[in-house]
Amino acid sequence: MGPPVIPASLLSLTIALGCASAAADEVSLPPLPLGNTSFMDGVVFPGMLFELPIQHYRSDDATDHRGSAVPGRQQVRSTTVLPHLAYISSSKILGAHYGAEILLPLVHLDLEVDGGPDGARMRQGDLIFSPMLLQWEPVSLFGRPYWQRLNLVITAPTGDYDRDASISVGSNLWVVSPHYAFTWELTDRLEVSGRLHYAWSSRNDDPVTWLQADSIQPGEAIHSNFSVSYALDDAWRAGLAGYHLEQISADRIDGRRQSDSKERVLGLGPGVMYRQGKQTFFANYYVEQGARNRAEGNQLTLRYLLPF
Repeated sequence: MGPPVIPASLLSLTIALGCASAAADEVSLPPLPLGNTSFMDGVVFPGMLFELPIQHYRSDDATDHRGSAVPGRQQVRSTTVLPHLAYISSSKILGAHYGAEILLPLVHLDLEVDGGPDGARMRQGDLIFSPMLLQWEPVSLFGRPYWQRLNLVITAPTGDYDRDASISVGSNLWVVSPHYAFTWELTDRLEVSGRLHYAWSSRNDDPVTWLQADSIQPGEAIHSNFSVSYALDDAWRAGLAGYHLEQISADRIDGRRQSDSKERVLGLGPGVMYRQGKQTFFANYYVEQGARNRAEGNQLTLRYLLPF
């Protein structure tokens, strides 16, 4: 087997919109990186990295707080292109190589929601950056290599946002989302990877007009990406991947907690990875289930990765 490949991305974005139905939830979580990392996620080496993920999300259903389908048309289509540049130094802090990264999404949204947004828009999304990530060299866990990384990720409210528009790509709030990523090479061919996130969102002091509110604030959330894969040969790897989201505190409107406002979803599906020289290609397909207060659909993620 060849050396481990640098993983898909250190961070990516998904536009699996919780705002798919105003009837399901008046305040939605901002876009979170659900399902954008999969195989060999914890394996990173010092140097520069460029990644170009392309995601397509499709849903015709939205759910309420009980998981029941919201009546009427609830169509969501989104395509996101997310250029990503990262750098990891050969120097160390706390025994780990340190680095930084930046991502700037371009998003096309097409929504048709009864009693809610209706139309299409293509705009720049919110800027995502990490001022500090720490990547440790592998340690031995039960005699097998274990890779791990800590990353502090911040989303800035720089994207297109208009409180009077029916569709906005930006969220008009700050998001602070630290995460821990790992890969455990169980054998020379079999590995498991995961990424554990926490997300805190600031207040939006200029919410959409129809809410007739002075401020809104999404609740805190925890979410994870997870995968298992098997190397078929030096070029190909195949396996299963998934993601899970659980909102752990209620949304607020004008400082008041909103009952039955927490979001939840689980996505699972197959994936493949192909490596040619320094280049790596990833493809993952996810089918969602168990959604609460958000859209429930499927997602295709394609990624191109080039370290240099």
